[in-house]
Amino acid sequence: MKKASAAAAFGLFWACLGAPSSAQELPADWRPPLVLRPGPDFPESYIAQLFQPFRSASGPDQILRQDDVDRSRQIAVARQRASRISAFLSADLDNDGRLTLAEYSDAQEQFRYPILSDVSAALAKRFAELDLDGDGTATFDEAKAAANRPLQSEDPRDPTDKLQQLLALDPNHDGAVTAAELEQLGRAAFAFYDSNKDGILNREERTVVSTENSRDAELQNRRQEVARCMFPRAAGQEDVFFINTFGTGALSSASLVGQDQVTETAEIIVEPGETPLYIVALAQSPTIWRVTGDSKRVTRFVAMSSTKAAGVTGLAKDVVTVLPGTDCISTRLTDRPSAAQVTATAFEDAIGRPVLGMLDGPRFSMRLPSDATVPEKMPGRRTVVATPQIPAGLDDDPYQMMRRRRPGGLVEIDAPSVVASADVVPYDMPPLEAGLMKLLQDGTIEWRGRQFYTIKKPIARLPAGLGRGNYVFDVAPGIEPPSNIFNRPKLPVQPAPKP
Repeated sequence: MKKASAAAAFGLFWACLGAPSSAQELPADWRPPLVLRPGPDFPESYIAQLFQPFRSASGPDQILRQDDVDRSRQIAVARQRASRISAFLSADLDNDGRLTLAEYSDAQEQFRYPILSDVSAALAKRFAELDLDGDGTATFDEAKAAANRPLQSEDPRDPTDKLQQLLALDPNHDGAVTAAELEQLGRAAFAFYDSNKDGILNREERTVVSTENSRDAELQNRRQEVARCMFPRAAGQEDVFFINTFGTGALSSASLVGQDQVTETAEIIVEPGETPLYIVALAQSPTIWRVTGDSKRVTRFVAMSSTKAAGVTGLAKDVVTVLPGTDCISTRLTDRPSAAQVTATAFEDAIGRPVLGMLDGPRFSMRLPSDATVPEKMPGRRTVVATPQIPAGLDDDPYQMMRRRRPGGLVEIDAPSVVASADVVPYDMPPLEAGLMKLLQDGTIEWRGRQFYTIKKPIARLPAGLGRGNYVFDVAPGIEPPSNIFNRPKLPVQPAPKP
């Protein structure tokens, strides 16, 4: 009975607020944006929280405009600038306008806790931000110059972003938000999530809010990431596909990263069709993408890699955009349906066309569009991996490793045909197990059991990826070690035969 009475009281309170005189009719499909999502469970607390930054920034007329937001941003920047100069003044104990690291450290002594004994590195880093010329002494002029540098982190007290989001609500599009408009939007937002209309958000209703908050926050972060990538805009009515792979499962005979590092490769078989394709391919390792089939359908191919190299073959140079060494986008893009949908939305904003399908790896061969999965159903099915046959007469050990890690084997690639962000050169020796098997064939190395080998003939370098890999190499007497062998351990000592 008490709970029902409380709910009725809250409902009465809510009704008594009354509709603002300047209320605007909201669209039938309106949903509250992130800035209006309820925090507190009670309407009066929610309205008070919603209005707090508005009241402090909107000025005497209590109407929020762009100049109010800009002034708020200036105040936040000035506060951070003042805090930087304050760090100098509070540490200049003798007030001579000059500050040394020792003096700065002494001034910070009172803020240390006994368990934080090693803070010298952190103090030195902060002092270096003041000592611009690096001569060991920071002056007041240097502190002022340091204070005017661009801000590296946001002030948690800065409400500018929220104010900008509130201004973007602007129901009647007049460039301003009034208190009445904000109240109407806040009341509508709370009512939207208060599904049982009892004036309180219960656990189930709060779960809905939290889920939407998480989704929108992820979308906002992903949009910012994708915007930093500077993707080319779609030129027409292309169908967009996104490929995301940690590894392709096939080795390239040509290298994007020199003789000592591994370059992988994957084939994209374009199926016949009339619609042009826009393909974005992200790989976590140096990768050469081989486009085959109806490749004339591809009007834009963006090859991305978190490493320093990416390449494409089978397409004209003017079709390819290479973004190597990019940190503009994270890797967990398609590991669950919600992440895939957020990624697809962010790509659509950046490119101007919706993402029709996605693929994730490892895949050393894939067909477009039939192998792609719609974002709503990611992660989708993987390409069936076929294991290569083991040629007769060779050591089984590297082949078993190849079967598990590189089922696509070694693929011959014509280096001059690759459009890449780096020089493309053929490997002198095939990488990883492909090179290991070649060395076994010609007798350059000898298998000693498990993954131990002895180098019996001179060799300039080990195959790419083996110098720090799972294999252990020793050298026979009189043989110089290869240039790219690291941390060479000794082979296990064999017990002497009994007499």
